[in-house]
Amino acid sequence: MAHLAAIDPETCLSQRLHDIECPALLSVSSLAFDPDERKIFFTTSNNDLRDLSVYDLATGKSTELLKRFGAGDLAFHRQSRSLWAVRHANGVSSVIEMVPPYRQFVEHASFPYGVDLFDLEVSPDGATLCAMAADSSGRQKLVRLQIEALQKGDATMETLYDFEFSSAAAFRFSPNGRLLYGTSYLTGASNIVRFDLATRALDVVTNAETGLFWPQALADGARQERHEKLTA
Repeated sequence: MAHLAAIDPETCLSQRLHDIECPALLSVSSLAFDPDERKIFFTTSNNDLRDLSVYDLATGKSTELLKRFGAGDLAFHRQSRSLWAVRHANGVSSVIEMVPPYRQFVEHASFPYGVDLFDLEVSPDGATLCAMAADSSGRQKLVRLQIEALQKGDATMETLYDFEFSSAAAFRFSPNGRLLYGTSYLTGASNIVRFDLATRALDVVTNAETGLFWPQALADGARQERHEKLTA
């Protein structure tokens, strides 16, 4: 059965945490992680109206927060401990925000019919929200929105990079907030690309034939520190 899993990046050993009822076809569930409280937000009933739950790594217990949540593409705002998501209703995509205890949400902005946002990511400083935006023509763009403006209903999107019709996804910030790592089919297969926010340059990092997905940048030295702990 589909489930939440913890995978050690050094040993590749996997620990089963919690089952996911009604997983999505490829992405299984929408996830967001609170690194301070050590909790994982996740969605179930992913082929229906979606429910929102949270899993506590300390206790191993799962708690259902919202039924018929109707939203996905979760992103956690560490400074405010708010949870952001994209909600779909009547063919319209909206950006919503939830604050503890995450039992209700506030809809901040909706987009024109045919425009959708996905793969939300909050910047390390908590000021901006990056995402992929797609329209009915199939064109996809990496965009940035100002969180303070969003909370006032201003959904102005700044285009960072236009991928045109080369599907892109899963952009994540580097720990210092200067780079975004994601994937794109620019090379014909899904490969890792890096976008520099200062220079606006996009570089293709890998050239795999079979595809790479969902990159996650680690802090400088994190891999070496973990290796030293394992060998001590």
